[in-house]
Amino acid sequence: MAAGPYPFDRRALRALLLSILGITVLVSAGAMALAWQLNRPTGVPETTIVVQSGMSTRAIGSHLQEAGLVRHARYFEWLARWRGVADRLEAGKYTLDGHQTTGQLLERLLEAPLELVRVTIPEGLTRQEIAAILQSAGLADSARFMDVTVDPKLTADLGVPSASLEGYLFPETYHLPPDIDEEQIARHMVEEFFEVFTDAHFARLEEVGLTLHEAVTLASIVEREAVAAEERTTIAAIFLRRLGLRRRLESCATVEFALGLHRKRLTNADLRVVSPYNTYRHRGLPPGPIGSPGRASLEASLHPVETQFLYFVARGDGTHEFSRTNREHETAKRAIRRAERNRRTN
Repeated sequence: MAAGPYPFDRRALRALLLSILGITVLVSAGAMALAWQLNRPTGVPETTIVVQSGMSTRAIGSHLQEAGLVRHARYFEWLARWRGVADRLEAGKYTLDGHQTTGQLLERLLEAPLELVRVTIPEGLTRQEIAAILQSAGLADSARFMDVTVDPKLTADLGVPSASLEGYLFPETYHLPPDIDEEQIARHMVEEFFEVFTDAHFARLEEVGLTLHEAVTLASIVEREAVAAEERTTIAAIFLRRLGLRRRLESCATVEFALGLHRKRLTNADLRVVSPYNTYRHRGLPPGPIGSPGRASLEASLHPVETQFLYFVARGDGTHEFSRTNREHETAKRAIRRAERNRRTN
């Protein structure tokens, strides 16, 4: 039988198969060597970490890497998913040993966590109010916490563009270990702020013409002024319009911050208080935030509605009457006061 155009060469086929086998062995060996290297213990001393509720497997891996407990966060994430346990990692406090492999640390994280203290920080609170809550929860000394939040080294280390952490202590429900210290709490709260304030928010700053610090300051005022959630974007828009027109903000919330107290109704003497935070006396934003804004107020300050309103006055039921002109505003104020008098006499 005549040979075909491509004669069968057993030696060439054998060489090809051996080459493929060799490459496969080399790739497998390389992968095993890489996995062995990534799985190795880091050797750091025993460390206590806190896994917050809602943290993703990747975030937990990053937390472990930052603590020096694993060599690579992505390897931890891959290992948890490969073993099918990624959805079994629970929030809590864990004491981990850097002399254990990444696989062993993963096993430890699948065990029951140590007891944590649950503490809720509501939106709009000042540093002083937050310090009082932390002290009541047995987590911090309020005076030490106040000192920590104005530590220039800490504010710089956390990337806060201010001499104080006022406004950047993110309001949230936290689960914290009972032996945590004041600096760790402050760090954790500011890190939570920067988790919430994403790259999309930073990109939006330029569009609305604000710096980060200005946006947080505005959001903190919106947080204190707005009660009804649906009014946040309108109130933010009014303040932004007034800034653009170089009008005074005339925010009662900033006066209360300057006074260091909250009143149901401010007096004329209150409105004359000498303070850079008194926006009845000074144009523009105050020097910094007047409390810690939540997600909704941050969003409202970066995504205000289109409006012609320049004024608003509280109706007394949590909502506001909005006006375009000072004449409309004065009329609205008189109507609200008249309604209040009628309620008191009836």
